[in-house]
Amino acid sequence: MISIVLGGPDPATRHALVADFGRFEDLRVLGESGTVEHLSMLAAARGPSVAVVEACWAQACPGLLGHLLARPAAPRILAFADTLARPEVLACVKLGVHGCLPRHAPAAAWHRAIEAIHAGDAWIPRALMAAALADLRHLLQAGPALPGPGPLTGRQREIVHWVAQGLSNKEIGRHLGISPTTVKTHLHNIFERAGINGRQQLAVRALATGRRAPELN
Repeated sequence: MISIVLGGPDPATRHALVADFGRFEDLRVLGESGTVEHLSMLAAARGPSVAVVEACWAQACPGLLGHLLARPAAPRILAFADTLARPEVLACVKLGVHGCLPRHAPAAAWHRAIEAIHAGDAWIPRALMAAALADLRHLLQAGPALPGPGPLTGRQREIVHWVAQGLSNKEIGRHLGISPTTVKTHLHNIFERAGINGRQQLAVRALATGRRAPELN
């Protein structure tokens, strides 16, 4: 069973998505909200596997994604908007969401996307990911390095390398002989050291350094 919390300013959209998700036996909506504050409270109280969030919220309140992603048992985040061409969707990708969908995607597409990100994969169109990586690489090359408290452990350096190659937590775990949960814990610690929100930003930093095992200081 994949547990979900859902947030967005339009009640009609939220109710339609709740109804669509209810068509699938493996999806369970724990709650939905029309405010950022209440959605954060829902996520903290109910511990969902996936948070489905309107992209405009993630752009207007980047602290929401930081709050959701910072906890060890953080949910996977799926953002949605009227169209994936909107600038707030690109902003979401750069902030570290795990998937993006158009608001009016068929129920079956929602189901596939939720299953994919719950399994540790990404559900982001290649063109959108390429644009986010290009923007982030430019920022990293033009600006000062982000602070970090010291070098990574050997295991963390291996994980950074595989994240930069686009592997999911499950695939990284298979390569290293550890569980996806252990990979997720390592990533949480790396994100805290680097002061970043997600694996996309980590991948860009690794690519920008041009090294197999980049430092975060």
